[in-house]
Amino acid sequence: MESVYEQRAKVFKAFCDERRQRILELLQHGEQCACKLIEGTGMPQSTLSYHMKILCESGIVQGREVGKWTHYRIDPEGCRKAMSLLQEITAVRETDVPCPVCNSPEKNNNKEASPMNTKLYVLTGFLGSGKTTLLLKILEHLKGHRVGIIQNEFGKLSIDGDILRDDDIKMVEITRGSIFCSCLKLSFVSALSEMAQQDFEYLFVESSGLGDPSNVEEILNAAEIAAGKKFDFGGVLCMVDALHFLKQVEDEETVNRQLKHCHLAAVTKSDLVDESVLQSITEKIRSINPVCRLEESRMGNLPLNFLQDDLLLYQWAEGEESLNLKENKPKTLFMNFEGEVEKEKLITFFQPVIPGIYRSKGFFRIAGEGWMQVDVVGSQIDFKPCEPCELSQLVFISKVGPAVIKTIMDAWQTHVGLPMKLKN
Repeated sequence: MESVYEQRAKVFKAFCDERRQRILELLQHGEQCACKLIEGTGMPQSTLSYHMKILCESGIVQGREVGKWTHYRIDPEGCRKAMSLLQEITAVRETDVPCPVCNSPEKNNNKEASPMNTKLYVLTGFLGSGKTTLLLKILEHLKGHRVGIIQNEFGKLSIDGDILRDDDIKMVEITRGSIFCSCLKLSFVSALSEMAQQDFEYLFVESSGLGDPSNVEEILNAAEIAAGKKFDFGGVLCMVDALHFLKQVEDEETVNRQLKHCHLAAVTKSDLVDESVLQSITEKIRSINPVCRLEESRMGNLPLNFLQDDLLLYQWAEGEESLNLKENKPKTLFMNFEGEVEKEKLITFFQPVIPGIYRSKGFFRIAGEGWMQVDVVGSQIDFKPCEPCELSQLVFISKVGPAVIKTIMDAWQTHVGLPMKLKN
């Protein structure tokens, strides 16, 4: 049974988008086939379906199947109920008493407020696009709030998990695949169920850079069945790497899917490219997702006002089957090394390896400089000081399957020549 608050929320949501208001204007002339509404609004079928779902859930509109198409009409009874709900908000009851602080009417009862659901956001974006950097900024902004993280890595080692780890933050790590793949969907649902038992204000899911979130709502629905209605889905945030996006989007269908199914796209590293490149990036994003909210992130900073906004208003595509399958899961390898290496030798080692990998990252002890976090995206190799580790480690995600093993072994022997272990 829906509460009055849930009913009001659905009514407000129905009216809060100008496209839905346009649909209601068309329906004032009588029942309309979905094909006519598509023609009258200029919306694609998937977008119209999304808006009609919201209007039908509010009770203001009813739909009925006629052959291949759905016919919609305004429901007079649903409209009367909606008006009644809105009038309840403005009604001042005699049992209301003034608040002693601001002298405004306040309901005089002793019932405890119902607990708030956890706001859940999913972070996507191709390998090296800056998801972890953004998440660190968000965590800094939310210092003092109760925050949980589900962190997903394709490799066996959780490099980003080590970067995010904090004694004040509850984190669950899921490795060796994508949480959107059938091979790990149950693990993801289980992690969501575990997090639902915690008293969080926010839960952030950082997916793997190769994750296709097309089926995220299906997974959240499964989690709701398993753990109850504990989460309010805040939306999918997609990081877009300004340095590499235009090439990635041509080569990788996953990049297209990540954008298609996001509510907010953030162009990261935008300070490292000129305005003409940013314009090309914007045009490409809009060709894939014309309605998502679009922001720029400079020096890892992104406006965080989306935490107070309803990002679901910017939904473009309906859910579909994810491209992440057990059969096409990329080969991942990890290297263990004891000792230290000169930075130039490590850079030289990467040169023949880079064409055969999507990404490499890890922690390495650099001669004369100490411990460094190593990030390899495309041809860019970055080093950043980090806390000391037990041993040096790198993760490699292969573009060419097991063939990359020989390339790594040969390049290491040629340019470094020290003992190391390479494992699956």
